[in-house]
Amino acid sequence: MLPDNFDFAMLPELSSTGSISLREIGMLESTIEDIDYAITSWLKRDLNLYSNTNEGRKQVPVLWQTPERAFQIKNEKELRDESGTLTLPLISIERTGITKDPNKKGSYQAHIYSDRHNGRAGRLTLARRIVQDKTRNFAAASGTRNNTGVKSQPNFPRINKKIVIQTLSIPIPVYIEATYNIKITAEYQQQMNELIAPFITRTGQINAFTLKRNGHIYEAFINSSFGSSNNVSNLAEDARNFTSNVEIKVLGYLIGEGTNDDRKIVRVDENIVEVTFPRESVPLPGDPDFFGD
Repeated sequence: MLPDNFDFAMLPELSSTGSISLREIGMLESTIEDIDYAITSWLKRDLNLYSNTNEGRKQVPVLWQTPERAFQIKNEKELRDESGTLTLPLISIERTGITKDPNKKGSYQAHIYSDRHNGRAGRLTLARRIVQDKTRNFAAASGTRNNTGVKSQPNFPRINKKIVIQTLSIPIPVYIEATYNIKITAEYQQQMNELIAPFITRTGQINAFTLKRNGHIYEAFINSSFGSSNNVSNLAEDARNFTSNVEIKVLGYLIGEGTNDDRKIVRVDENIVEVTFPRESVPLPGDPDFFGD
């Protein structure tokens, strides 16, 4: 999930809140909207379907679901002719369901609770690094004093056990299965043949392919059955059209709770290497020097 050129040493300094955004480390959140965008982008840009029409060879428009007729007539006039009828061929896509399958948990097969005891899931460690300046300060301090507090030989070789380590973590991803239905509507059988063929042949002998979005990779599977229908036998009132449906399942994951998450998505923690207590002095009866001059 981290970008290929990720370098922990190049992270920006922590803000006053002690947090770093995903965008600052070259990584973005993985949300339901990201998965929607990834499959729509694959359909528009990767497949990039064209078809022969009465006006020549044209790119087939792709719509996310089907907007209301009034909105579409006003804002997408190019999709309809002068009489207000949709111009075919046309492709629409909609998400038909989301499943959180307990059998698909990625690397974490057992639930891990948060260390904050708030009922949420735990965190996934992305990277660790040694904080050189703080570790060097502890090493220098240990090399110039002994256990009694009396200064000893400077730079005397010692094993420094006080190593400060920063840990970069994010919430454990939650894996889901999103189902999409792609509806292809054409005016002629030849157009339908042109448009359905890439869905069958693009992936070769398998039905799987990958989707990418903001550094995240999702795995998708095309249903091997391509349902089709037409109204050729009844053209009394309706215009002729051919329809095919392609079902695609996407194995994705969500990081965080989106806009409703009040946690730090990216958290940087430092380990504790030394615990000290302030020295307290207790006045004793008959000690005139306690309060000083």
